[in-house]
Amino acid sequence: MSRILITGGAGFVGSHLTEACLKAGHQVHVVVRAGSNDERLEHLGDRISRHRFDLCSEVDLKHCLRNAEPHVIYHLAANPRRPQHTSVEDAKENVQEDLYNLITLLGAAATTRSPPDYLIRAGSLAEYGLAPIPYQEEAREAPITVYSAGLVAATHYVAALQPRLPFPVATARLALVYGPSQSTDYLVPSLITRCLAGENSLVRRPADRRDLIFVDEVVEALQRMAAMPMSKPTLVNICSGVAPTMREVAQLVVEQTGAEAHLVQYGDGSPPSGAADLRGSPERARTLLGWQARIMLADGIRRTVRWYRDCAVHEGQSGMAATTVSPKHRGLGVT
Repeated sequence: MSRILITGGAGFVGSHLTEACLKAGHQVHVVVRAGSNDERLEHLGDRISRHRFDLCSEVDLKHCLRNAEPHVIYHLAANPRRPQHTSVEDAKENVQEDLYNLITLLGAAATTRSPPDYLIRAGSLAEYGLAPIPYQEEAREAPITVYSAGLVAATHYVAALQPRLPFPVATARLALVYGPSQSTDYLVPSLITRCLAGENSLVRRPADRRDLIFVDEVVEALQRMAAMPMSKPTLVNICSGVAPTMREVAQLVVEQTGAEAHLVQYGDGSPPSGAADLRGSPERARTLLGWQARIMLADGIRRTVRWYRDCAVHEGQSGMAATTVSPKHRGLGVT
C-alpha cells in the first residue's frame, strides 16, 4: 500500500483517480481548495483524507505534506477556463496561480522530511498548438492559448529544477478527456445532456479534429506513470492518436442518446478556438508504460450517455439536481 496525494482531487479527472487509487488499496489524501465543491467525492466518505486549503499557502501545503508523507503526488489542480481579457488579466492569473502553485509544490515536497518517490503532473496536448501533427514529445511547442502557454512554461520549469529535486517529475500531456461526471461546460457532456433533454445544441467548429480519450484510460495511464522507472524529467503523451471531427462526435452522441438529429446544429467554423487539428502520438506511452487506449470512442460515448441518463432518472425521482454535472465544477481540476 502506498500513500497518495492528489491535488485537484475534487475535479473530473482527480475524482476518478482518487477512486481508482482507493480500489487499488492505497491510502489517499486529497487537496481540495477551501470553499470549492467536492460533491464528486461525497460517496467516498471518510475513506479518503481531505485537506482543505489553497495551494498558494506554503504553510498549509507543508503541513499537509508532513501529515500525509505521500509516496506519490499527482498534481492535477489547474484552471483551464479563465475568460480572456484585453488587459491580459487571464495571463497574470495563470502565472500567479497555476505556475506559482506548481513551483510552491515542488519546493515544499523537496524540503519536507520525507520527500515523495514521484511527482506526476497533468499537462495537455494543447501545449503543442501549431506544432506538426501527430504531436511528438520531442517537438518544440507552439502554444496559442494562455492556458497551454502556462503549461509549457511549467514543463520547462520542471526540467530546469529537476537537478535540485530529490524525486523525479513526470508530465502527462493529456488528450481531451471525457466521461462520467464531467462538467457540462465541455462539449461532450453538454451535447449529451441537451440531447437527453430534447434541447438544441450548436457545434461551432464542426470540422475541428480532437484526440479524445475516456477518463478511465487516463487514470490507468497516470497510475502506470507512477510505477515506471524514472531518473530524469519524463514527458508522455496520453492520447489515442485518433482525432475525429466534432461533427462526427456530435453524430455519435445523437446516435447513442436516440435524439432527433435536428437538435444539433453546426456553425461555420468561426471564431477559431485553438488548433484546428489536435492529435498526439501515443508511441512513447506504448513503449514506456505498456499502455494504449483501448476504449473506442463509440463505446466511451455509450458509457458516458448511460451515466448521464442515470443521473437524469435519479434527478426526476428525487427532485434534486444532479449536481455532479453542474457548471459550478469549472476549474476544480484538469479536463
